[in-house]
Amino acid sequence: MMGAAGISHATGHDQVLYYPDGRPLKLGKFGAVSGFQQALYNAAAQCRGGSASQYGKADGVMGENTRRAVMDVLTCSPFADEHAQGPASKGAITVGMWRSLMPDHVPLPDAIERANQLTFALEGTDYDRVMFNFCQSRNPRTGKTFAEGDRFCYSNDRKSYMTWGPRGATAGHGAEIQQIMFRAEQRHPDILKKAFGPEFETVIRLILGTEDSVADILCAAWINPERREALRASFARFGSMPEVQEAYREVYDAANADGGKIRRFFRLYQELKPLLGRDPTEIDLAFFIDRATHGSTPPSDMSDLIGKMGRFITRTRVAPTPGQLRMQLAAWLPSQHKFNDRLARDAIFLIDDPKITLSDAHKRMWQSRSGLKASSFGLSDDRFVADYPVLSSTGYQAVERFDSAHPAEKQACPAVVKKPQRP
Repeated sequence: MMGAAGISHATGHDQVLYYPDGRPLKLGKFGAVSGFQQALYNAAAQCRGGSASQYGKADGVMGENTRRAVMDVLTCSPFADEHAQGPASKGAITVGMWRSLMPDHVPLPDAIERANQLTFALEGTDYDRVMFNFCQSRNPRTGKTFAEGDRFCYSNDRKSYMTWGPRGATAGHGAEIQQIMFRAEQRHPDILKKAFGPEFETVIRLILGTEDSVADILCAAWINPERREALRASFARFGSMPEVQEAYREVYDAANADGGKIRRFFRLYQELKPLLGRDPTEIDLAFFIDRATHGSTPPSDMSDLIGKMGRFITRTRVAPTPGQLRMQLAAWLPSQHKFNDRLARDAIFLIDDPKITLSDAHKRMWQSRSGLKASSFGLSDDRFVADYPVLSSTGYQAVERFDSAHPAEKQACPAVVKKPQRP
């Protein structure tokens, strides 16, 4: 049976962009992918003499409906002649199919975009979705959360407070949400007032507040059902704006955020290039991005890590495969947070390498967490990426923050919520 790894080596017209082989690929409803889906569904319906609605909504989730539409399109000319012998015949979205269905001005999703989409698929929240993280875990004894009536508060991430968007931006220790708001307002004055309306003053205090203040402000909103839903609706409006989505991407690509972490990975591989004889691969790139989002990354002083990797590369006459090198690098950069989840995510970047045999336990964690493969996003270890476009700092770190929570907000948050237990 031809799997994703088998079809990822195609090039040119038949190069794979996406291959939903059993696991839906959640790519986001705001990008060009949903536009491609609609064009595909329209073409498939025309081929089969039906309605595009039979394939569902063009929602940025490539699953069985999308795969079925690809197969239906191949029953028509000229699609049958152009794609019948290639990966599209297995249900893959290829470069040729994208160009056949999309206007010329819509660019192909490149390796950087698809690598980011892989991390989005794991985080699972689109630009218009926000989640409060207070007491989000269940009591191991009762199986209930605090919001469901349990008198105890459990949290597996007590400092995140709120999660939003495709990279899992939080309002807690990393303050990514505040940075995105800050960036969007910098570029587009009054955009916060337009999106948040009555809660405009609240989000300004979030941007300017200390971490403890942010916790009090958001907890007071979360504990109040009406304000909680109002903020969710406001974030949905905010995240749906193209200007905000641009600010979101700029914050994550900034030197003082994940962009700086990704740059360290590229610096590491550049130092090792005389031994490797290559740049990072597309799957390396996706591994770097996902590690920057959720996991450990190379330290500022990489001299010790460079030495260890150099010895690993030259220990035998046969150089390690890209997957073997990623596996060893992951072992040298262990995650101190959600250890098993990180193992399961790392497997996504190892499973396509035929030289790697994962343990049964590791495979079970991978299957339970996602079952995704880097090759399902058209990423390959046969193609290379020389650099990542890191942007300048957002300037948010220079903003002087203060205790911006109102006394009523500090009192509104229950004591049990302020000191959650670990599940």
